[in-house]
Amino acid sequence: MSFGYYTKWWIASKKQLEDLYASDAAWRKKAKPITDRNLANMLLGGLYARYAMLFQELDTCLDQMVQPQKRLTVRKLMDAATIRLWEFNQELRKIDLSEYHYVDGSLIELKLVPYDVEILHPALKYPRPSDVEDMVQRINRGEKIFIPPELIIENEPVEGAEIAEGGDKPPDVTPEEEEAAKKAAKKPKPKKLVKEEVVLSPEEIEALKRKERTTKCIMLIQTAERARQERIYFNIKKAIFEKKQAMKTMPPSQQKKVQQVNETSLLEDTTLKLQSWWRGCSDRLKLRAKEVERRMLIGTYEPSWKSTEAYDIFQKNLEVRRTYRDQRIKEYIQSIDDERTRILRIVAPGLMEDIGDEIREWFRVWYKEIRMFDKFPPEEKGGTILVVRGETMTPKEYLDDYEKKRREKVKNKGKDRAKVEAEKKKKAEAEKKKKESEKKKKEAEAAKKKKKKKKPSEYEFEYNETAGLPIYEQGMKEHAEIWDQRNDLDNPLEKHYMDMITDRKCYEVQIEVRQKIDEAMRIELEMLEDALEQDRIRMGKKRNKKKRKGNKGKKKKGKKGKKDPTGDRTTEDLFQELVNEGIIRSYPKVSLSEYHGDFSYKNWDLRNEDFDPPGTLLDVRQAVITNCIIPLGVTSMQRPRSVLIAGPRQSGKHLLANAIFNETKCVLFDLSPEKTAGKYPGPKGMKMFMHLVSKMSKLLAPSIIYFDAAEKIFYKKVPKEEKELDPKRIGKKLMKGVIKTIGKDDRVLILGKTHHITVLSMHVQLSSAQFNRLISYSDFSNVLAQKCRNLKISVSVNI
Repeated sequence: MSFGYYTKWWIASKKQLEDLYASDAAWRKKAKPITDRNLANMLLGGLYARYAMLFQELDTCLDQMVQPQKRLTVRKLMDAATIRLWEFNQELRKIDLSEYHYVDGSLIELKLVPYDVEILHPALKYPRPSDVEDMVQRINRGEKIFIPPELIIENEPVEGAEIAEGGDKPPDVTPEEEEAAKKAAKKPKPKKLVKEEVVLSPEEIEALKRKERTTKCIMLIQTAERARQERIYFNIKKAIFEKKQAMKTMPPSQQKKVQQVNETSLLEDTTLKLQSWWRGCSDRLKLRAKEVERRMLIGTYEPSWKSTEAYDIFQKNLEVRRTYRDQRIKEYIQSIDDERTRILRIVAPGLMEDIGDEIREWFRVWYKEIRMFDKFPPEEKGGTILVVRGETMTPKEYLDDYEKKRREKVKNKGKDRAKVEAEKKKKAEAEKKKKESEKKKKEAEAAKKKKKKKKPSEYEFEYNETAGLPIYEQGMKEHAEIWDQRNDLDNPLEKHYMDMITDRKCYEVQIEVRQKIDEAMRIELEMLEDALEQDRIRMGKKRNKKKRKGNKGKKKKGKKGKKDPTGDRTTEDLFQELVNEGIIRSYPKVSLSEYHGDFSYKNWDLRNEDFDPPGTLLDVRQAVITNCIIPLGVTSMQRPRSVLIAGPRQSGKHLLANAIFNETKCVLFDLSPEKTAGKYPGPKGMKMFMHLVSKMSKLLAPSIIYFDAAEKIFYKKVPKEEKELDPKRIGKKLMKGVIKTIGKDDRVLILGKTHHITVLSMHVQLSSAQFNRLISYSDFSNVLAQKCRNLKISVSVNI
């Protein structure tokens, strides 16, 4: 699709977003608390469906938008819509008390089907910094990003270690020690077992996969054929057995007559029956084929097989545009670096002189008018930018303020001390009352909230303000100020705008240069004040007691940050170490669309009748998208830190996990007990390991920390066969070492999968503190039905 097509698409999507946010805001003003769950579901379901469809539109626009500067603004609007969608999802979760929610009533009103609001293949992938992305790509290609330097040790002669001429032994070595040394030298050293790594080419891997698929198909055909033959033999044997039983019950005279039946007539009858059955069957098949052909001719039937050529071309075009987009982003980043270098080289020297002259002129004005200098503005508030803006005191204002304070002092001098103390006491009491009133207000609010807390069965929905509103307003403001003033059709190649880069970099360089000049001017001001003080002393005036408190040698005391044990090592070094240990690994290419199934079309009605039916396979897929994939693509939001997928064996959990990895383009940290066994032993080693995982997962975000068979790390009692793995050692440190360290802005997810469907086994203990979300699908009938459909066999077939 063309540039103009996507431009028009974005204009239409932006209009939809404005309308939806406006209607959402109108609802917020009018809506009253709702206690009926079904009514709340109907109200929120419509908005959820509309936001879900809008999300898909904005997602496609952002994915295919090439202009790198406009993408930053569009991403803010995308984040605002995603946060609102997530909030509705959370509220529906509270209404239904389940990870799966059904809004069929709203879909019927909007004339939609569940597939219209399903978010499949979201392209909301958060971009990494260019240097980090380069490291990840190199690791994925199998390259090494860090090679530790080799230590060169020179053997220097040690004094007194020379052996005497003639090969004499040193006098301190006894014959017994020499014999023991010889025996130790003769003792055979244990050979190290080196595991051979078989490296297969892509062709060999493909051949193995093909062979495996062929074997599975042959086994399936053989099983079906054996079953068919057994059914035929069973019917024949059954007929013979029944005939024998009938013969036994007949009198002897009749038995002889039956044996004398003409076998030829029996054979003819059988042949005629078979011929009539076959002719009828073949005629019916011909009639059915003609009917299908007729219906396909008039367009009421479609062939079951469809060519994927158009879809493949469409996907190829999308990839071409993504490659073009990435190229434009690289050009944009390079232009930023080049422009900054140019400004520092050409503009910065003159800028430094101008800022220095400006500050010195400020010193001169103060000295000329009142023979002293003003306090230098603190760096936290902006430094001398406050002087430029006129936000500091002028000499005249300073004198007026000084005179006012002097008069007040003289006025208060004449008052009685008791009166002054009474005024002070009155002020203190007023402040105390104010604090008490604020405290009471807070307590009342807390009591009100506590009163509102109800039982889990009770529910009350209140339409609260969205957390994405500030992001939405900022994005719309940027769009109005920048992009509404520019015509996108004037830039068909979608290159970056150089004037925007220059303005931004000039501002940043000016701030940076001003900070450096401020540091120098503070020192110069101290020197001027010292010189002024010396002049006063020479003129016989008293030394100024109120000397300015400088920041020299004193810094604000803050909380000491935790010491980083890997602070002296580079990111490449730590990354390569985790790759070498097998903690960071690659994953196979899998798509979410490979997880087949269907939505439930009756669960909404069952929920209205106070039933809680299990979710279907596509309900599981949608829960995975909303809880695992979408949150990792948003810049900043309150996302779930950990998710557990629980389901029966061979039900597609592994496929879902790999699909999550591919859809988020994450760096995978595999902390399964089989992967971590024997690595980083001991308490110190485990502490270092947790630190490495926590630190690197945030640096390489988006990241997923994965646990296969997650129940093992929370065992109450470890089985004998798994004691060597020591699976519990990670579970003990997981909460404090990793989960609690994940912040609002960290795009890190802890993902586990387990076949313990109820997660309440005797040997396993899991809680909501470890996993914020539990996506469970315990109904195996859905899984079995889908597997049968994939194999094109009936669920009720008797094999």
